[in-house]
Amino acid sequence: MERMRRLITEFPQQLEDAWNIASKTPIDFQGFQPSHVVVLGMGGSGISGAIASRMLARTAGMPIAANSDYVIPAYVGPHTLVVACSYSGATEETLAALDQAVERGARIAAITSGGELGAKAAEAGWPVVEIPGGQPPRSQFGYAFTGVMHVLHAAGAVPAELYADFAKAGVTLAAAQEDIIDRATQVADVVEGRRIWLYSDAAQEGLITRWRQQLNENSKLLVTHHVFPEMNHNELVGWESGGEDDVAVIVQCPEDHPRTRVRMDVCTGVFQDQGADVVVIEPSGDSELLRFFDLVHLGDWLSLILAERAGVDPVDIRYIELLKGELAKVPR
Repeated sequence: MERMRRLITEFPQQLEDAWNIASKTPIDFQGFQPSHVVVLGMGGSGISGAIASRMLARTAGMPIAANSDYVIPAYVGPHTLVVACSYSGATEETLAALDQAVERGARIAAITSGGELGAKAAEAGWPVVEIPGGQPPRSQFGYAFTGVMHVLHAAGAVPAELYADFAKAGVTLAAAQEDIIDRATQVADVVEGRRIWLYSDAAQEGLITRWRQQLNENSKLLVTHHVFPEMNHNELVGWESGGEDDVAVIVQCPEDHPRTRVRMDVCTGVFQDQGADVVVIEPSGDSELLRFFDLVHLGDWLSLILAERAGVDPVDIRYIELLKGELAKVPR
């Protein structure tokens, strides 16, 4: 219990350390200009690619896709930049997808603490952002995401202003941490013991996926997430069976589409008519990146507070370890 509390408390410092590592890691693609980017990764490592693809969709001059699978899209080839992100360096799905990318002649970069991915990168001479190892991957999101964005910046996909905000993210978050804990505690008071439905604008799907993952792993909770406006075309009808055991958590950001905000307001009334509570989460911060990290940290603290109240170990992942043990018995 105390280990995860310490790791979450240290997240602002992790962001500072991650920025220092990135700043000292030159990435030179020697004139290579990718037509598109595919970020490989699973779980706590893979979420970085999912978030980057959404965050940069409005500004990047190239498509950026997250790939969380054994296989890669057919379009991956010599004009593709493939960024392999595996904290342990041993994630079998990521390594399998990486082998395919190499076979197709894609340009490769890596973010890892070592393992097989680190060895492959060293042998092939790929650009690599080396990050500290030995912790639960989900607790090291600051290293993984900063590393991914550092590589994407070198490829010309990250606006200079957004990239520069990484330099002050840690200090800003440290100053706001007590307020973030208070906000997370208020949310926990409402959602504890209830079915949690996470919602956001489509642009923030990576963020609420991170929230769901943290609630899954740290709090041992089954949680559903969906995005506006897509949920208005399917899941909204399912709310006819909603009730007092349900709570909708809606993340709202200044970047949301104005029409999406109207949809959120209307749906809030629907949820409440069914007896559910609604919690609206708004970020704090002077820029998109700083608001993003504010929400990431808020979700981390929420997952820890719920874990502590339930008396569960936020570090324990016994079912994942069970699965890995069974997979180890089957030849690849």
